[in-house]
Amino acid sequence: MRWIIAAIAFALTSGAVQAQDCKLTPKEVVSQFMDEFYMQKKVRSSFERWVDPGYIQHNPYAATGRDAAIGFLEKFVQDNPGQRTKIHRIIADGDMVAVHSHGWNEGGDAAAKRGFAVVDIFRVQGCKVMEHWDVLSPVPETAANTNTMF
Repeated sequence: MRWIIAAIAFALTSGAVQAQDCKLTPKEVVSQFMDEFYMQKKVRSSFERWVDPGYIQHNPYAATGRDAAIGFLEKFVQDNPGQRTKIHRIIADGDMVAVHSHGWNEGGDAAAKRGFAVVDIFRVQGCKVMEHWDVLSPVPETAANTNTMF
């Protein structure tokens, strides 16, 4: 009997049951994650709440795994207090969510102040970010057209 209770307790605290109980859409999960991480700059809590421990990172310059992301990004946020992000749009297709944003550093040189156009792509399962890809393009000093990157 005790093993049945232990098995039920384990199941209730496991990711499988948690994923089934998730009432948020993938877009809502990513929106809340991005707000807590990018806007509130709460690296550890955002990753622990919204990112799976087995998080797969596709950026070739970053290590894979949630703990690796926390370690890198906590230091980055601490070392770059002028870092800002404006989210322009969030687009979802099934379990895939793309976030188009503008990131810049108010305390940097001219190029850092112009920043980057960023597209982050996330795969969400249940209420957890499972995978991440990103594409960055620097905002140029002058453009060949009058359209913006955003």
